[in-house]
Amino acid sequence: MSAKDTMDQEQDDIAIRVSNLSKCYQIYDTPRDRLKQFILPRIRHAVGRQPAQYFREFWALKNISVDIKKGEAIGIVGRNGSGKSTLLQLICGTLSPTQGTIETHGRIAALLELGSGFNPEFTGQENVYLNGSIIGIDKNRLDERFSDIVRFADIGDHLDQPVKTYSSGMFVRLAFAVQMHLDPDILIIDEALSVGDQFFQAKCYAAIRSMMDNGTTVLFVSHSASTVKALCPRAILLSHGELVVDGLASKVLDRYFVLGSLEANSASSEHSVATSEFDITGAATAESAVAQIVSSLQPPFSRRVSHRVGTGQARFAECRVMVGSEESIIVETGATLRVQAMLDVLDDCPYEGEVGLVVATIEGVELFAINSFFQGVHIPAMKAGEKRVLEFEFVSPLSSGARYRIDVGYRMPVQGEYVDKVFSAASFSVVNQGDQIIPLLFDVPGTIRVS
Repeated sequence: MSAKDTMDQEQDDIAIRVSNLSKCYQIYDTPRDRLKQFILPRIRHAVGRQPAQYFREFWALKNISVDIKKGEAIGIVGRNGSGKSTLLQLICGTLSPTQGTIETHGRIAALLELGSGFNPEFTGQENVYLNGSIIGIDKNRLDERFSDIVRFADIGDHLDQPVKTYSSGMFVRLAFAVQMHLDPDILIIDEALSVGDQFFQAKCYAAIRSMMDNGTTVLFVSHSASTVKALCPRAILLSHGELVVDGLASKVLDRYFVLGSLEANSASSEHSVATSEFDITGAATAESAVAQIVSSLQPPFSRRVSHRVGTGQARFAECRVMVGSEESIIVETGATLRVQAMLDVLDDCPYEGEVGLVVATIEGVELFAINSFFQGVHIPAMKAGEKRVLEFEFVSPLSSGARYRIDVGYRMPVQGEYVDKVFSAASFSVVNQGDQIIPLLFDVPGTIRVS
């Protein structure tokens, strides 16, 4: 095959080509400045003077270049404001680039925001035909697919009602049903499925996989690392409008969470304090002084805690994650973690108690717990003024590409009332330095047999 034939074949395989793409917005402080910018530069130019500028430039995207092949599924990740939605709107043609070019090959179906492309005064049925006509589907083909669309959307009699009466879930059900049944060459989804219930989401993801198997190119924006890894072999990471990394989804998501942790830590450093929030002045023994622990990598403890409950006889004052002898907020899959929590006893706690730790997702889904009662560890009675460091050690089975939180609690007596339970006492991210792909939350050894 000649070099020209190879180049032609590569060109034929491309669904989307983005070259040196940039998007700049003009930010005006007041409406008056917008009017000045419209009138005064023309006058100054006419009289031979240098035009003035009455706006600030905000570059939502800066020099982005990426090729996406036909049939590829690409996850696009990044923190809020990184440029993800702007990139999708440029690809769809709803925005014009400031610099650079975009080439797309094939019909595009997009779910960019709730109800996009719907007329709120039209019924669901009328909007099905409206959406189809917008993307170039003739009425006869829509008639053939209409019953499948209705069955997938599953919104019952609401199909004959104006969509302005729909809930957010019904909007998404109908919009996704329309797009997936019109055989797009390129499907673009920007977090729209997050408002659906879990059963509809499962049905949508199954449909997306089926479309991918049939050669549809998929661009998928989501903050759910497990979903991106499950759907997309490849991902790109944007930060402040720039493309940071493009590659294997698991590696990109590791970089995403490392970057997010570093940015969050940098933002919190402005508020960091040089000393701990608790006071050990007057400690009776050297052992009490040793009990002081301070996190150097996280925001101050009071800013971390989302909420707490308990009688208040003792209160947790610090919590940190250790790997070996060093504190860490980014740990590897399979690492042995030691969680140290400091308990400050304010009033006598005269009975034997219990302590526990819960590891949860940032959204609050509890994953597993470690509890002294079930492990046969006794937590003795304590007197006011004491400080105790509690240590929980475990091998993390957690998947990379996600961030997790730690809740800690102390109850007295055993299985009794909480003295203090703290939610979001600490957090950490997991990265995978090896080549093993863990598609969901846990790395659980297992075997598969086919007979």
